[in-house]
Amino acid sequence: PAADKTKFGKFGVDVEDGFKPYYIVDGNKKKTVSELKSALKKADTLYLATDEDREGEAIAWHLVQTLKPKVPVKRMVFHEITKEAIKASLDNTRDVDDDMVDAQETRRILDRLYGYELSPVLWRKVGPGLSAGRVQSVATRLIVERERERMAFVRAPYWDVTATLEAPDADGNNVAFESRMVSLGGRRLAGSKDFGADGKLTAAGAKDQVVQLDEAQASAIAQALEFATFTVASMETKPYRRRPVPPFTTSTLQQTAGNRLGMSSRQTMRAAQGLYENGYITYMRTDSVTLSQEAIAAAREAVGKHFGENYLSDAPKQYATKTAGAQEAHECIRPAGAKFRDPAEIASKVPADQLKLYTLIWQRTLACQMADATGSTATVRLSASTESNGEAMFQASGTVIEFPGFMKATGEGRRASAESKKGDAAGSVEQAAQSGKSSKADKKSDDNVSLPPMNPGDALAAVAVGADGHETQPPARYTEASLV
Repeated sequence: PAADKTKFGKFGVDVEDGFKPYYIVDGNKKKTVSELKSALKKADTLYLATDEDREGEAIAWHLVQTLKPKVPVKRMVFHEITKEAIKASLDNTRDVDDDMVDAQETRRILDRLYGYELSPVLWRKVGPGLSAGRVQSVATRLIVERERERMAFVRAPYWDVTATLEAPDADGNNVAFESRMVSLGGRRLAGSKDFGADGKLTAAGAKDQVVQLDEAQASAIAQALEFATFTVASMETKPYRRRPVPPFTTSTLQQTAGNRLGMSSRQTMRAAQGLYENGYITYMRTDSVTLSQEAIAAAREAVGKHFGENYLSDAPKQYATKTAGAQEAHECIRPAGAKFRDPAEIASKVPADQLKLYTLIWQRTLACQMADATGSTATVRLSASTESNGEAMFQASGTVIEFPGFMKATGEGRRASAESKKGDAAGSVEQAAQSGKSSKADKKSDDNVSLPPMNPGDALAAVAVGADGHETQPPARYTEASLV
């Protein structure tokens, strides 16, 4: 009506009266509403089984407002489409949660107040069909800020020296491993962390008096060390332990599926929707990592069946959700039911993308109830004389996984990488990409080689010595997975 258009305007919201929204039944939905009202006349109870999230709660509320039922209304919720879950939800009905409805309504109003104003600006300034909102606009800002960082970034070159050495293993067979020079003449070699975004040494790097080698210097040192004797200065071994990560939430599922399966967020959610609707997984929109006691029991039973009781954690594990405002009534994303189906059981029943995603979810859920991966990390430091430049110190380390624990479920190998250490080698490629300081040296973490046993004073010969050049890298552009 004209009066309502004047009052509620283009937003469908009365901004002059407490931001009251205006609701109407869409023309192409009137037939559906009529059919629902007819069906309701034959019923003695109205059960509302929409999703247990803000949108689902709002849909339930709108159904009540539109249908105006004269029979009892019961809200039933379930997180998996299984016989047991539906029976349990029928036995534990509740009222519609008005607080959740208010939360959904508030978000929708904000979306309109924000998006309906900004989107037309995009149409005029950029192109038709674009939209701005509380999510897209913030994400766009993050992308733009990252691109500005990349444009302003100045790459800094730096060089070091690598030496491939040989030492006998326990059986007397020579094993080659790569080491990397970390200091020269008692001063640490410059690495990526010593440079700022302007390409210059940071104040901390300058204070440490790090050695920044160029290509000529590194090549000369490599040549001088070609026939040098490398003496083991120290060999240190430490216990290694790696814990499983929590089960999937929506965002972590999207990230992992993107990184491991190459699936976009849309493809992931479409596949997850199919798995949920067919009763294979729990509800796929959740920010909770909580597992029901039934799910913990099912996961532990599956671990014992597939990997053996010794792969179980000492006690059942429950994970805490750290996200503020997380909907704890939800569970994590996991296989549905009180007994988890093996991926092989559904292989002939679902499309390939759904099978891959289900396998990922199955592996992650089992892994979270498994024992830690354990082993040992060995670090060796070796010295060699360069004559004119003083003592060169090299370092290498390797981690051997002696008990794979949860890694048995996730398919990771028995051995973590044997990583040649620079002075700044600080972790994974992913961490380096986030900091914007990745280098070739940072990426030599996939050698998958363990170190042979060595003792201080052992003399080793080099198989090969060479100069290795690097340059600092700008922060990586967001991928769909990292932006999520």
